[in-house]
Amino acid sequence: MEQAEPLQLRRKGFWAISLTLFMIAYNVSVIPAIMPRIVSDLQTSVGYIQSILVLFSLVAASFAPTTENLCRFYGRTPVFQMGLILYGIGIGLTALSPSIGVLAISFSLLTGLAATPLISTPWSIVDLIYDGKAEDQANVGLIVASALGGLSGVLLGGYLASQFSWRWAFVPSFVVLILIGVLRQSLPKLIIRCQQPIDWVGGLLSFLGLSSILMGISLGGEFGWWKPKQLFSIAGVVLPPFSISIVPTLIAVGVILLGFFIFWQRRQANQRMASLLRVGLLRNQKFVLGMLTAMLHTLITTGLQFNFFQFVPVAMSLNPFQTALTIIPYNITMIITVISTLKLLKLGDRIPPKYIVYSGIALLAIGIGVIYRNLHLQITSLELMPGLILMGMGSGLFLSHISRLTYADVSRHEKPEGSGIYNPVQNLGSSLGRAILGTLLIFYASKGIVDGILEKLSKALPPAQRGQLIADLQEMIQTLSQQEIRKVLGERLPPEIQSLIYPISLEAAMAGMRTSLLIALLFTVVCFLLSTRLPKYPSKHS
Repeated sequence: MEQAEPLQLRRKGFWAISLTLFMIAYNVSVIPAIMPRIVSDLQTSVGYIQSILVLFSLVAASFAPTTENLCRFYGRTPVFQMGLILYGIGIGLTALSPSIGVLAISFSLLTGLAATPLISTPWSIVDLIYDGKAEDQANVGLIVASALGGLSGVLLGGYLASQFSWRWAFVPSFVVLILIGVLRQSLPKLIIRCQQPIDWVGGLLSFLGLSSILMGISLGGEFGWWKPKQLFSIAGVVLPPFSISIVPTLIAVGVILLGFFIFWQRRQANQRMASLLRVGLLRNQKFVLGMLTAMLHTLITTGLQFNFFQFVPVAMSLNPFQTALTIIPYNITMIITVISTLKLLKLGDRIPPKYIVYSGIALLAIGIGVIYRNLHLQITSLELMPGLILMGMGSGLFLSHISRLTYADVSRHEKPEGSGIYNPVQNLGSSLGRAILGTLLIFYASKGIVDGILEKLSKALPPAQRGQLIADLQEMIQTLSQQEIRKVLGERLPPEIQSLIYPISLEAAMAGMRTSLLIALLFTVVCFLLSTRLPKYPSKHS
């Protein structure tokens, strides 16, 4: 096991790990805020940018087991420093990307790989350094740093994209990266206690298996969950070579690869050879339930924020910076709520943290319900604000205590391993949130537009033809700008219908947003049910 030396984390060291989480949250949050500018400049689609974000979370989650293996062998601090270098290269190439392909490789692959140790190391260092209330305060500090990074990405990134270019939106993260490089010398040195060889085979199997499954889920809306909406091809070769969608094929391949991964891990453990995972924590019911509860919260909030960045510009005709200002009450309220818990931690002796988590989930659900109730064709930013504030309060209460309860029965020496499992599962939640809720918004918006136009034309189409029209419009929405979509539809529709395209599109977007909010509410119910199995208090040794 790793131990930290010295045992007192200096203030500069805490700034280094806090700024690291700030930087990563900034870059993840800035992409949705500047998405319209990227789509226009690189002549790509919303769907491709969404896939890049999903891929980033997917790569970070899939590479996590191998990262923990590398940290056990080389030490966490050296792996962290290599992650900083790779992250800087990835962000630099992202800002200079001449095409969507380069953007995908630089942001999804390079920064995704680099982000894995950069996300896990701050939490592991805090686990090794602090105890009791000091650990709780340090964890809240990291949550606040990450939330501030997301807030800055939305606001500052949106402003830079609106005033200059989307490429300038990545400049602030370079400044933060330089500061981290200056402060990294103050990080505690982590002694290497495990010289077991690295399990490269297990790492490859876990990475390919998880990647295949998550990529299949993210492509469900675009390519169809079973019946193919469009063909998937690589270098002119259509995959799969039979008449089903690529989605179930990818998921099946991923499940098979994970089966091989489990077999390999058992073989390695039986022979006492290098093993990627030590699954002891996965047998800890409270840890698993807390981890899944937190993942569902991440899925809900990440997916809805992504959808707001797609919906608000259409519904209110706002630019990226104005859109960011509209959505920002959620982020601000969440940060204020989390910080407030620093002064209220003493209440943990009288109010069980489990009940505070309950309250957070309930407020999140109420906020979603308020937004759903307030949606109408002339909605304004002020009408969205009450729901966003309630959601922010709920997320703040939830985040300030969920990790304490998740680690309730985790011993101190297991905490670094726990962070290596917990953090990538949250990345998985981000990936699923964008894939599920984002896909629902686009699908139901496309369905609403097609059905609205057919109703105005007083026409009825066979289900197969109607389904194909919806699939074609989904692709258009993810590829063309709003003006281009109206132009294409206008060229194909009678003059008396052309003037109705915008109100039909607005109603369809509203219906798609309502559907995604209802699905998010369903997820909050599941999240609440899982939280009922959590302990009331964290145990003394955790």
